Amino acid sequence: MKTVYSLRIDKELREEMEKYNVKWNEEIENFIRKRIEELKKEEILKKINEILQTMPETKSNSAELVREDRDNN
Repeated sequence: MKTVYSLRIDKELREEMEKYNVKWNEEIENFIRKRIEELKKEEILKKINEILQTMPETKSNSAELVREDRDNN
């Protein structure tokens, strides 16, 4: 189901838009979809960074941790 979302643009911009055979509603909708995806990714990265800030730091590197794990088994 579609809904209507209206916006005001300059008259000159509207005149320029009318010069081209473009489905502006599709262009705008695609832009909004892409922007929402970017915002979602930013939100996820922010949450990941918050989680990482709460984790304790380790002085070991990954190779040392793998070796220690193998030696304990």
